[in-house]
Amino acid sequence: MEKHLKPYQYYSDLYDKYTVERCRNLEKIDNDIKLPEDKITKEKQQHFKKAFSKLHMYFETGEDYLGKSKRINEWMERDKKYDELYEQAKAPENITCLSCGRLMFVESKHLDFANNDKRDRVMFFYDCPLKHKPMRVFYDDGEEYRVKPHICPKCSSSFSEESKKEKDIIYITYTCSKCGFIEKTDLDLTIKEEKIDLDFIKDRNRFCLSEADGQKYMEAKVNIENLSKIMDKYKEKEKNKNLYDKVAKLKKLKIIELEKLLTPILESANYVKLQFQTPQVSKDVFVPFIVYDSKSERSEYDSKHNLQKLLKTKLEDTNWRLMSDGVNYRLGMLEWRLRAYEREEDLIKLIEDIK
Repeated sequence: MEKHLKPYQYYSDLYDKYTVERCRNLEKIDNDIKLPEDKITKEKQQHFKKAFSKLHMYFETGEDYLGKSKRINEWMERDKKYDELYEQAKAPENITCLSCGRLMFVESKHLDFANNDKRDRVMFFYDCPLKHKPMRVFYDDGEEYRVKPHICPKCSSSFSEESKKEKDIIYITYTCSKCGFIEKTDLDLTIKEEKIDLDFIKDRNRFCLSEADGQKYMEAKVNIENLSKIMDKYKEKEKNKNLYDKVAKLKKLKIIELEKLLTPILESANYVKLQFQTPQVSKDVFVPFIVYDSKSERSEYDSKHNLQKLLKTKLEDTNWRLMSDGVNYRLGMLEWRLRAYEREEDLIKLIEDIK
């Protein structure tokens, strides 16, 4: 059997053929658009149609170019799997002739593509060594293929069949053995030559972008998408102007600036010897710190609670917050962590949380 997997160029040409057919149909639809004749002259109608179709084809052909490599890889991977399935399939054994009981041999095998909720399978055709008919057909999973009888649609009785061939056409007549109903069909065996497409090369040049033109489209698309994001961001900022104004007013403190801010505030509340530990840097920055409560009569609960309240108030207009994992208290020493917010979206959330 001929291999399913073909050289890359085979699929490239096939993709171009589909692109040409699709774009031709879209172009025809564009040209058939009906415009209100009482509001626009025929000349302007044609101008509008051409301009719209040109813009439409620009995006359609560009997207076809961008999707070409992926689709070809999908086709090649599919056909590779077909070949592997065909080559690796094993024929069921001990298949015997229903007429003489002799072991049959595999005459040929063929791929059967998924249908009726079945997976793709390989069909093995078995012949009797004495040429008894009919042949038997089994799938690689052991299921036997059995031809469904052709029955009368009126009374469900069996049909008798007659056929005759005239030139390259076979005429078949089915006659019901019970009610006499007749059904006719014919099989055309003529090999129809594919009509030569004289405009294909011209249209392929129009609809199938070259590597250079495809890269230009891709760059233009990225620019358009970036511009769209900028415009969306601008609209979002205009819609939430109050939030962004408040973000702009937040004090974005560096670690040293934070230490300078907190030291006098804490000391005035009897929390002394503020020490920042080594920052923990990942996606965000976390700064552990130690401070000592110099007010001996203050209880552990009050010491922790007052420190939390003090820092929460003083940090509200900055980009720093106390971590929610809580404070560790030992013998008047309090350990905690601060977190810095740097990204604009995180700062927006800070402002919303204040609300």
